[in-house]
Amino acid sequence: MGIVALLGALAMAQKFSVEVSAGYIYSGLGGQLAVVTEDLAPGLPLAVRLGLGFATSDALDDNFIDPVSGITWGQFKQANNLTEWGQNITLSLDALYKLPVQGLPVSLAPYLGVRYNMFEGGFYDNSGNWGRVSSNAFGFGGGVRAAYAVIPNLDVVADLGADYYLQSCISGSNSSGFSGTTCPGDSGYTNDNALVTQPDGFVFRVRLGAAYRF
Repeated sequence: MGIVALLGALAMAQKFSVEVSAGYIYSGLGGQLAVVTEDLAPGLPLAVRLGLGFATSDALDDNFIDPVSGITWGQFKQANNLTEWGQNITLSLDALYKLPVQGLPVSLAPYLGVRYNMFEGGFYDNSGNWGRVSSNAFGFGGGVRAAYAVIPNLDVVADLGADYYLQSCISGSNSSGFSGTTCPGDSGYTNDNALVTQPDGFVFRVRLGAAYRF
């Protein structure tokens, strides 16, 4: 019944907008493409935003100290001439409440929502050696979205928020044939979680973009 009610509310929405934004996300640069449905219920300034985000990331923490060798990952990476890469793809669903701002072409909307983040990263060298890590995590988020009307159907939008991610299993593999997964509670998870830089706990984001209403 809840899904049916949500679909019915979306079908009755009076306004739709497409939002494109970019900025600082989870300690890297990235952006988001979102669809916003507004005026879900008569007399209630509610909106729903469904977003798909992407952000670059380090794969591994340069300051992590290997408990066996005593050297940091950054030192090991430099000594072995490794190239590192990482990315986050995030699905988000937010409920927004538009606050009235009298006499100004600006609207403010606090929001809360859920997140599903897909992290992937790794390293490689010039000899064909490589390593890869990945994780998928659920999270919750909130923030404030500000929109300034440039023309009747076009807004400049700014978004400031934070997300909290639950700890998730971390999978890894390399060119030597290793493959394995550690999960919260496993003996090696604390070190793996400290080394791998997937979103964990609180992470922050700042985005600036535009939204076009239909």
